[in-house]
Amino acid sequence: MRILMQNRVTSRHAIAGDTIQMRKTGEYLRKLGLEVVFDFTLEPDVSGFDLVHLFNTIPIEDTYQQFRNAKRNRAKIVLSTVFWDPAEYLRYRKDPAAFVSWWEETQVLRQEVLAGVDLILPNSHAELALLRKTYVDLPPAVVIPNGADSSFAYANSERFCRRWGRKDFVLSVGRISPRKNQLALIEAAGKLHLPLVLIGPLNDGLYYQECRQKAAGIDCCFIDTINPAELASAYAAARVHALVSWYDTPGLVSLEAALTGCAIVTTDRGSAAEYFGEHAFYCQPDDVESICCALEAAWKAGPDPLLAQKVMKNYTWEKVADQTFAAYRLCFDRD
Repeated sequence: MRILMQNRVTSRHAIAGDTIQMRKTGEYLRKLGLEVVFDFTLEPDVSGFDLVHLFNTIPIEDTYQQFRNAKRNRAKIVLSTVFWDPAEYLRYRKDPAAFVSWWEETQVLRQEVLAGVDLILPNSHAELALLRKTYVDLPPAVVIPNGADSSFAYANSERFCRRWGRKDFVLSVGRISPRKNQLALIEAAGKLHLPLVLIGPLNDGLYYQECRQKAAGIDCCFIDTINPAELASAYAAARVHALVSWYDTPGLVSLEAALTGCAIVTTDRGSAAEYFGEHAFYCQPDDVESICCALEAAWKAGPDPLLAQKVMKNYTWEKVADQTFAAYRLCFDRD
């Protein structure tokens, strides 16, 4: 089976969760014997492929053009929706009018794409329920969870500790941006006098400067993007991983951190609770006191070995690939 996987044009360089989801799904599908080709253009030649697999419906413009190209060429189309309603987050932006307007104006594109593909693959039942609430005439759906590399379970803290001289801290991995809400996390960690390490690329210069100013005078370390081996070591060195964003589905970094044995603090928005259940500590992104309570509880509790076992059993890329391959076959069985 030959699969053409497509994502937004910028995803090759502006790497985010959708990029990783696409690349890792494709990597492990190849191990199952499928031929997978990645493409980031808008109108590729889809002839010779059995199926076009698209990713992401929030930044919809590129996905829409890729969808129209595949549709014109009568290709089968599977869509990993990577969807959550950003309305609450947009309301909290300093200048939300343009973003709210963009969201509303592009909803017609999302509706056309969602109604026109052969199969959708949301990352959770919560995401599927939200899609069904928001859009009409949806095709069949198969819930395919997000994943993490099983190798994170064997991470060792020595490399990170040797380079950065830190162990037992609150870690937050993700691009520095308002949606990831590092500003509130910095404030909460400062109130609790907990050491904090932020790892991730700069996504918003003004927001980064706000974060640096907020972090002045507290034990907070900023580290740019590091390679996977160093990242795994950072997880292993941390006591708690915190992702207090406005929404995540559920956040690949939370899955990775859970595998290494971190206690998990995560947003109560999005689909995190469906993955982690009672084995994580949840906070409200708009409430610093809520973040403080979750951080303090997680710090005291420490690692939950049952969570690491749950992730290893259900949320590795091997599992994701198996389920995705089964979904592809379902797509053809419907003919």
